[in-house]
Amino acid sequence: MNSPTTKPAEIRNANSAASTTASQRGTFRSAGIPAAITIVATIAAFCTVYAISRPFQAGPNAAILSAVLALTQGRRRTSSDHSPWMKLAAFPVVAVAVAAIGWLLHNAFVIGAAVFVSAMSFSIWSRQLGETMRRIGSIAALPLVAVLIAPPPPHAPGGHLVNLFLVIVAGVAAYAWLIALAEVAKRAAAIDGASAQIAISVVEPQRKKGTLSPHTRMAIQMAVALTAAFIVGRIFFAQHWGWVVLTAFIVCSGSVSRGDAVYKGFLRLAGATAGTLTAALVQHMYAPHGPAAAVLIFGVLFAGLWLREINYAWWAACMTLVIAMLQSTGANADASILHLRLLEILIGALCGAGATWFVLPIPTESLVRRRIADALLALDEFASTEDVSTEERQRKLQVFQQHIARLDGVAPPVEFHRHVTFQHRNANHPATWIHLLRHSAHRVDAFQGSRKDLVRAVRHARKTLGQRDLSLSEPLQHLHALLEGHDRPGV
Repeated sequence: MNSPTTKPAEIRNANSAASTTASQRGTFRSAGIPAAITIVATIAAFCTVYAISRPFQAGPNAAILSAVLALTQGRRRTSSDHSPWMKLAAFPVVAVAVAAIGWLLHNAFVIGAAVFVSAMSFSIWSRQLGETMRRIGSIAALPLVAVLIAPPPPHAPGGHLVNLFLVIVAGVAAYAWLIALAEVAKRAAAIDGASAQIAISVVEPQRKKGTLSPHTRMAIQMAVALTAAFIVGRIFFAQHWGWVVLTAFIVCSGSVSRGDAVYKGFLRLAGATAGTLTAALVQHMYAPHGPAAAVLIFGVLFAGLWLREINYAWWAACMTLVIAMLQSTGANADASILHLRLLEILIGALCGAGATWFVLPIPTESLVRRRIADALLALDEFASTEDVSTEERQRKLQVFQQHIARLDGVAPPVEFHRHVTFQHRNANHPATWIHLLRHSAHRVDAFQGSRKDLVRAVRHARKTLGQRDLSLSEPLQHLHALLEGHDRPGV
């Protein structure tokens, strides 16, 4: 009989695939209700503002703005201790900011682009100043994202005051519907699981003295990526610059390493390609108009919101399809735009990935090692502490689980690298390290063996981690076997 330390790689990979599939199914189910809340709020906001705009003969622009605000904020599903009334007051300000930046980009492009880049970079940098500033920065980024999707401000015959009124109504309607539906879901205990997942991901490691904070680094990278995207987009794509900038933002936003940026760029391009091909097929076979088009568009948005939790490429595909369908109803509908969009997305992805790759870069393996080190330290503290209260034990276990959750965030680009470089048999690939530690984590609380052996195994792994010339897989495999073996009868 094979001992746990000689467990075949094929069995480990099968277990990994099974657990990944189970995890995806759980994520798929838990994402359904928040996606439904967001899409219902988006539809309700659009219909509400459109009905209010009709007497002013202002067209659908304010209604689309409200829908975009509801959609972009609804995806975040972040919780906050701030009063709902403070948030309700903030949303009209956000809507006015969207309209103001949109006006600048259409009438004074250079100034508008400078304001956009500065505001986005500041919103990222300020998140290191505490939880309150992190939330403010997150809200501040909302109008900047929305302005790349939403149309110009409404042009009502009544003039600027009517336009301002409709923009404010757009913000109020978006937030009011989001908060009302979220409150209904909260009382039904429908999104508790999603909230818990988000709360677990805010643990940040301490950085070394004299080094840039992650937020400062990401803010500088974002400024470089957006500046390049604005310049290239404006020079070579005239009025279609928005796709270049939006893609650069998506690829660079939250990218914590070189590999993460490349992976996001690939997903964005793959999803956009699928969405573009689907849009071409839909336009060729049946181009819906009126209520049928609205039903199809909102149906695709719902699918994108739901499937996004499985893989970002689904969201990119659905958003590309939606915008293609919206453009196909306009006077300038042209199949050649679909090909142009793919080129713009490719260039935007190169801008985002290039900034992350060359400007203050973080190698992916270094990030993986850092997060494994944090997880092993937390596990060491949990395993080496005896005679503590149940509450203290659970607190230490939760800290370890939080670091495992952070490790999950870097797993997809590492797995992607292993697949595209055909390193499935490389026993010392970072993807193998993550797999071994992740699959050890759920055994920690139930461990009944010798704590001294566990502490010794953890500290050996920590020591090996600091020596890059040694294989990290062997000590992690030993740790995995130690935690897993005591659950097997006869071992």
